[in-house]
Amino acid sequence: MHSYRDFRHEDDMHEIDTIIRQAEPNDARALIGLTQQVGKETNYLTFGSEGVGLTVAQEMDLIHTFATSETNLMLVVEVDDQIIGMGNLATFGSQKQAHVAEIGLSLIQEYWGYGIGGLLMEDLLDFGRQVGLKVITLEVVKDNRRAVKLYERFGFEIVGTLKQRLKYNCNYYDSYVMELLL
Repeated sequence: MHSYRDFRHEDDMHEIDTIIRQAEPNDARALIGLTQQVGKETNYLTFGSEGVGLTVAQEMDLIHTFATSETNLMLVVEVDDQIIGMGNLATFGSQKQAHVAEIGLSLIQEYWGYGIGGLLMEDLLDFGRQVGLKVITLEVVKDNRRAVKLYERFGFEIVGTLKQRLKYNCNYYDSYVMELLL
């Protein structure tokens, strides 16, 4: 899956060329760097500047697991041969929940406002429909209004609130649980 797109920022005429493609094991080091970068840029993730805490070998194994699965997908976004974002769709492990998946997106702050998150979401949801998934779920910090609006635009509904889900600098953040029925 390779997708080539041009994006124009919402606030100006700056245009960028992107490639959205399936993650490959040789992306592991870049994806670790991506999680460390986005972890520095926002308080709304479950990790900070340490990233997700995986080694390169562990990240390679994770990418391989996604790549060989029929119902899971990990995508990366490239600009000028650099990975600047990622999205994944991961099904739940049990047979009784094989129709349910969780979705996640991360994008370097410099590229917010270009519509890249929306196109990642489209690609992930299209994949979910193609493989017969029925329920897509996610968790998002309530204060992350930009992300909440994106998810609502795709039909996700708030189905619950998790109190004090994240702690950052002595502040607690509540999260929404959102869900989309395909």
